[in-house]
Formats: sequence, structure tokens, C-alpha cells
Amino acid sequence: MSNIRLHSKYGLNPTMPLCILCGEEKGEIALLGASYKEEAPKKMVLDVVPCDKCKEKYLSQGVLLIEAIKEYNAKNQEMNVPTGRLVVLRFVAFKKLFNAKVPKQKIVFVEKGLLDKLEIK
Repeated sequence: MSNIRLHSKYGLNPTMPLCILCGEEKGEIALLGASYKEEAPKKMVLDVVPCDKCKEKYLSQGVLLIEAIKEYNAKNQEMNVPTGRLVVLRFVAFKKLFNAKVPKQKIVFVEKGLLDKLEIK
């Protein structure tokens, strides 16, 4: 069990996580506490893990490419910050384009601009 630092004004500061792909509720409640500086929105995308429906629909067929920029947090740790652009690339296309095996988690961060180079139809 982890310790949650309560927000001084909003307490547990709850929100309902949304799927990064479809935007639907994931059926969870996240208690953000003081980790979110303001009052948390009622619903928000919190991570890059799709909901169960999207995992079945998309990640069973391909790899999720998430465009991200590299930034550093206060502890000088490198982070991938999504730009909001993403695409699911079929396994065959992923292997051909990147000359690589499909990653186990089926989610990959790519440099900003790479998605512009793909001709998506």
C-alpha cells in the first residue's frame, strides 16, 4: 500500500482515468492527492495504457506508436512527454519499417516528427 499525501484543499483529489485511444472511462478511480497541484478534473488521461477493449481491438493487431518529446523533471530524470499524436502500426509494418521484433508491451515512444514520415492511409 502506498502513502498518498493529501492535497491541502482537495484531500484525496480523485479523478476517473480515460483511455488514451478511445477516450472512454477505464472503470478505475485514481486518488491523486497532492501530486496534482490543482483540483483534479473529474476525468483525464493519466497513462499510455489503453483500456481492455482497445488492447483487444488494437494491440492484438499492432504496436502503439506514441510521439513524445524528451524532458527532464525536477530530479533531472529523463521523461517521455506525449505530444498527443499516436498511431497503431500493424505488426508486419512495424517489423518492416523498424527492422525489429515487436516489443513485449506493444507500446513504443517515438521522436517528434517520425509520424510525419509515415504515409498513413
